[in-house]
This record gives sequence, structure tokens and C-alpha cells, in this order.
Amino acid sequence: MKSLTMFWISILMFISSPYVIHSQPGVDFPIILNLQHASGPEDTAIDPLDQGIYTGVTDGRILKYLNGNFNDFATTSPYRTKEKCDGINITNIRAECGRPLGLDFDHARGVLYVTDMFYGLLKVERNNGGLATQLAAGVNGRNFSFIDAVAVDELTADVYFIDAGDIFRSLNYTQIVQSGDTSGRLLKYSAAKGQVTVLLNGLSGPAGMATDIDQTFIMISEYIGRRIIKYFISGPKANTTQTVMENLEGYPDNVKRGTLGGFWVALNIPKPQQQPPPPIPMTDSIAVNFDMDGNIVNTKNVTDTFPNSFSGYQEYSDIAYVGSLLSDFVAVYTAI
Repeated sequence: MKSLTMFWISILMFISSPYVIHSQPGVDFPIILNLQHASGPEDTAIDPLDQGIYTGVTDGRILKYLNGNFNDFATTSPYRTKEKCDGINITNIRAECGRPLGLDFDHARGVLYVTDMFYGLLKVERNNGGLATQLAAGVNGRNFSFIDAVAVDELTADVYFIDAGDIFRSLNYTQIVQSGDTSGRLLKYSAAKGQVTVLLNGLSGPAGMATDIDQTFIMISEYIGRRIIKYFISGPKANTTQTVMENLEGYPDNVKRGTLGGFWVALNIPKPQQQPPPPIPMTDSIAVNFDMDGNIVNTKNVTDTFPNSFSGYQEYSDIAYVGSLLSDFVAVYTAI
């Protein structure tokens, strides 16, 4: 996408920050899981029952990796056809095909929750697959703008998700990162009532989120704002926020709770612009493990595999599944 290339060229500059991330030394060669005629695994989710790996791709499908292959599992658009949609890439995303982005698994109930760029919040039963069931397309009489990450509270079955804001609907990434937009929102879907409410306004490009293990707060990354905040769900600080990391030297994307402790965020750090600019803009792709207070515990450098950005780092039992909007594979690393 021309606008995507312009975006990266426009931000390839040195950014000073108190949070300077130093990657681990050494080289870690991942296992590559090819998508087979698909691209853009923006997020992943793991089913602990059969260890299946789920990811949404640009042409509207949700794929499941099991027994050595990615296979069709579900779709989000009732208008999608394989003839029109299979294999399309980031340059020609279509509403009729759908575009699944965020994924999170309700392990207790066997339900995969999905956010789709065009079709809102949906769910898919573990044993059924097929066309996802739409739960909500908007709130307060208006359609969502660009919903992205999702996280389920397995204690209540309530679902939290983010609307990145009107600016993301343009898909003009240069405009997005330069906008300073603060129209992003945190939303909640009540499983008991079947209703969506707005919990938090004024977010600057929210891109990732994860609940803590006790379901007392949510970690939210702000891509445009280059920070990570904590929103308290319950307790004496309920419905308030706290900044845990700010002035990041890169752009934070998906946030995932790690099974080994803390949270992981995909941080894309632009490299200084070269003259003349390289054919493909370059970034340092660093997965950052941090605790509930924002203290950095560990880092993982995945730049060799994702030299032009990555979107998520899903650590599960010492194994990490890594994807990108630009890749046609999911990479599997040892997490530490």
C-alpha cells in the first residue's frame, strides 16, 4: 500500500525517550508457519484444549493451525465468497470480505471473540466455526469506527474491546500517526445484557489491550500516543486510569498477558532515515515484557524476521507466536 510505505518513511527518525529498549544479544531463529495464500496475521489466540493457533488474515478468514497446517476455521462477513476474497492482500481490503483483527479465547466456554474492521464484535464457537455471530455493530446509535483488540473476562464472560478512532478508517497511516487523534475508546459488551457501553474516551490510537489474571484491570497501548495505560475494572480505583509507560521510543501495538508473568507489547521502533531511503523502510521490532507497574522485565528482538514492523507477540507456555500486518506467515519463537 502506497500510503503504508509513506507512513513508515515519514516516521523513520530518531526518537528520544526515557524508555530506551535494549534487545537481548544473540540470534534466535524462529519456526515459520506459512499461511498458504494469505497474509496479515495481525493477532493470534491459543485454544488450550487442543493447542490450536488462530489468526485473522486480510482476506477476511480466520485460520486455525493444527497438525501442521493452517486451515479455514471461520469468516466474519455474510457476503464473503471464496472466489472474490481468497488471497486478497492489504492493498485491496474489501468490506464484503471482512477483515478480522483482534482475537481472544474464552477458555472456560470454548468461544473465540473477534473484532472485525467492518462487522464489529463477533464470536465463534470452538466446535462449530463457520460464519461468526455478530454481537454488536455499534454503540449509542452509531456504528463503530475501527474496532481492534479484544479481551474477555472469563469470570463474567463480559468482553472488553477498543475502537481505535475515526482516523483509522481512512487507512492513511501517514495521516494517522501525525494526527494526534484522541477519539479512541474503550468499550464493554455485557454478556448478561447483550449491550455495549463506553467506559473510556479520549484514547490516542488504542491498538492493544489485555486483562490481568485477576480481571481487576486492563492494560491498553496507545499507538499514536506512544504510551501504555492501566484502566481499573474493579476495586477502590475502579473506572480510573493510570499511565504505566509513556514517551516510548517506538509505537506500541498489541498487548498480551503472558502465561509466564506480566504482559508483552509489540513495539515498533523506527530506524533513522537513510539517504537515499531504502526500498523497504526498516524498523527495530522488539517484544517488551513488563510487569503491572510498567517495569521492563525482559525483551525479545524479532527484527531479523520482521524488519518492517510486527503487530503482536503472543506468549503461551514459553512459546511465542508472532505476526504482522505485512507478513504471510506466523513465526514461532522460544519466548525468552
